[in-house]
Amino acid sequence: MAFNFDSCPERAGTDSTKWHKYPNKYPNKDIIPCWIADMDFMSPPAVIDAVQARAAHGVFGYPAQRDGVFASVVNHVRRRHGWEINPEWVTFMCSLVPGIHATIRAASKPGESVVTTAPVYPPFLSAPVISERHPIKLEMVFVDGRWTFDWAALEAACAQPHTKVLLLCNPYNPLARVFDRTELDRLAALVRKHDLTVCSDEIHCDLVLDPAAKHLVFAALGEDIAARTVTLMAASKTFNIAGLTCGFAIIPDAGLRTRFRRVLQGLSLDQNMFGLVATQAAFDHGEAWRLECVDYLRGNVDLIEAELKGMPGVVLRQRPQSSFLAWFDVTALGFEDPHAEFEQGGIGFSNGADFGGPGHVRLNFGCPRERLREILRRMKAVVARAPGRRS
Repeated sequence: MAFNFDSCPERAGTDSTKWHKYPNKYPNKDIIPCWIADMDFMSPPAVIDAVQARAAHGVFGYPAQRDGVFASVVNHVRRRHGWEINPEWVTFMCSLVPGIHATIRAASKPGESVVTTAPVYPPFLSAPVISERHPIKLEMVFVDGRWTFDWAALEAACAQPHTKVLLLCNPYNPLARVFDRTELDRLAALVRKHDLTVCSDEIHCDLVLDPAAKHLVFAALGEDIAARTVTLMAASKTFNIAGLTCGFAIIPDAGLRTRFRRVLQGLSLDQNMFGLVATQAAFDHGEAWRLECVDYLRGNVDLIEAELKGMPGVVLRQRPQSSFLAWFDVTALGFEDPHAEFEQGGIGFSNGADFGGPGHVRLNFGCPRERLREILRRMKAVVARAPGRRS
């Protein structure tokens, strides 16, 4: 391998949200953080070089969105996903969360309904409420060995007269599903039938781990679907640059784009200049790094599956198809608060309850393999003392 994913810099004491949490919460306890969705790997050398070159200039005034970064986005989306977009469709933001809020407000009115599914990335659950819309939350179902939509419930929710927006996570966080063409075509038929606007969060689309799966951009299913869709993307998850705060929305329809930008002005106006530089460098020069990262993450999934065989009561229903997140059902362990029990055992998972999935935890396995081995070793120790093991 040309890049070293086995050795990472020390992140404690570096103003890292991920690594600052537990020294602050439990000052005298050793807890490995594996919760928030950033990896512990160094970003691609091309990204580091570009950021360092920009910093060497020494003047950090308001950044301009230059033609080069728009071209990088257009070329990346064409090359990786086969979708031909125009630069004017792209709106940069500080992150994707404002894009979720802006889509809801641009496509609906207070009191109208927004459909989402669960378990899901927490802003999907909170954004409708914050925007004074009525949330309709549907549970994902496990059918024929994979997570998918409850189609009957989804049809009923979309058919309600006040439903205006559907929130789609594609690939799906935290279930790590890469939806296939049949599923997305069926979803497209629903939103056409009921005249809905779709906010499609596709931030994990460039880390597809399953060789048999292919990410399909929802808006690329047809011009009519593109006209009703806001696609949210970023280089942040793939190339580990979330702290540089740069995401973007792709909105082909001029009317929807105008409304979106008008709302966004009050939510997320300026970008980080380093984020723009890093995004361009990542998309233009990060492909070799991305491919090796995907291969390394696949090896981490292999390790997880092997070690789970010795952890009865911890269920990974489907092998992660994308990104660096694994969703464990731990209800059979019998813990009243499994997240707290794992914290006491030295593991800082994401709490499934925050995603609308109590009794579950989410593991971020975007870390060196030896660190992952230690996380799994600690998991075994917690599982060994679980009430469910004694019943």
